[in-house]
Amino acid sequence: MNTIYTTLALVKIDSWRLVLLLATAVSLIGYPKPASAATFNVTVGLCHYPCGYFPFVFGPSSVTIHPGDQVMWTWASNGHSTTSGRPGMPDGIWNSGVRNYGATFTHTFNSVGTFPYYCTQGAEVGQVIVISATPTPTPTPPNGPPIVTTNPAGFIASFSAILKGSLNPDGLSTTFHFEYGTTSSYGLTTAPQTHTGDTSRPVSANINSLAAHTTYHFRIVASNTAGTTFGSDRTFTTLSPTGPPVVTTNPATLIASFSATLNGSVDPHGLATSIHFQYGTTTSYGLSTAPQSHTGNTYLNVSANISSLSASTVYHFRIVATNSAGTTFGSDRTFTTLSPTGPPVVTTNPATSIASFSATLDGSVDPHGLATSVHFQYGTTTSYELTTAPQSHTGNTYLNVSANISSLSASTVYHFRIVASNSAGTRFGSDRTFTTQ
Repeated sequence: MNTIYTTLALVKIDSWRLVLLLATAVSLIGYPKPASAATFNVTVGLCHYPCGYFPFVFGPSSVTIHPGDQVMWTWASNGHSTTSGRPGMPDGIWNSGVRNYGATFTHTFNSVGTFPYYCTQGAEVGQVIVISATPTPTPTPPNGPPIVTTNPAGFIASFSAILKGSLNPDGLSTTFHFEYGTTSSYGLTTAPQTHTGDTSRPVSANINSLAAHTTYHFRIVASNTAGTTFGSDRTFTTLSPTGPPVVTTNPATLIASFSATLNGSVDPHGLATSIHFQYGTTTSYGLSTAPQSHTGNTYLNVSANISSLSASTVYHFRIVATNSAGTTFGSDRTFTTLSPTGPPVVTTNPATSIASFSATLDGSVDPHGLATSVHFQYGTTTSYELTTAPQSHTGNTYLNVSANISSLSASTVYHFRIVASNSAGTRFGSDRTFTTQ
């Protein structure tokens, strides 16, 4: 009898072992680990050239990711945020707060859905679309008539203006132009421009030889093989031949620990005009840059370098212009100087001296108060494959750096970026491309 009980007990134990083995196998086979999460990069405070009349944007403004992926926002200019929700209506999912050039902010998305976001300090909007990781068929590329919008004119002077719009070629090679004139019959057109792709982008055209103090109509027109699309009619009124100057305070640039560059634009409005910047730690300012003199009836970019600033300090500034018809003050803007020391600040600039087998890579670096090593990465993909020799720099101001590269292939697209390292960290510039001849 004892032998029988012992045998049954062993069978029972072996049965539990079998169940345990089966459960382990199911857990390993039936529930595989998800693929590694990915990081998607978005630039904050990106401006389309020329900065000043196109608004800042997120670039790209929309990204599509999978659950578990994260988005890393990197600041390209000062005074911006990434805040979940819609303008004026934050939903509390994330908020970076207002940050400045070189800052980063990361958020991980674990659920499926569409997550809009915006900048609390401007007009930038974007969205993150989180979809199931299940593969979906590749959509058919867009292929239709162009999509256009006539946007408000900018830089309106006495005898000139810039006509602006947006264009989506919708997958086909598209030619666009602006029609303009003193009535909605127009009568005048700008030179045609050609674009391709299937995303919306800002477009513009300069016009001159206008009559002063006159109302003009204009619209964008775009054509491709699928049809022609007309934007809505808009109007603007040119300035009088002479009058008070017209000014705009633009964002500060090259912000370092103890220095910065103040920027603005001015239309002297037909009269000899004196321009300067006021700046200081409050809106009472207290300090001024040296005056500059300008004349004419078109908008001019003006700037002034300032130094002897305090580190980690908020400064206010504005442009001021005076002529015989009056004085005009630009709006107040702010910037925050960098800490005395920290990671380097870098910018990848366009390549120059591009030939069939060689080129010069260009960038700028602020060593940020520490001994800094700088080089360029380059190659035929964004994995890069090659690097230039390291260069050493110190100080707290922006320096132009360059490197000559050779042994390239003709008629080939190359990617490159600047990289700088010091004891406080490593910073990578944005990717740029050039094509050899």
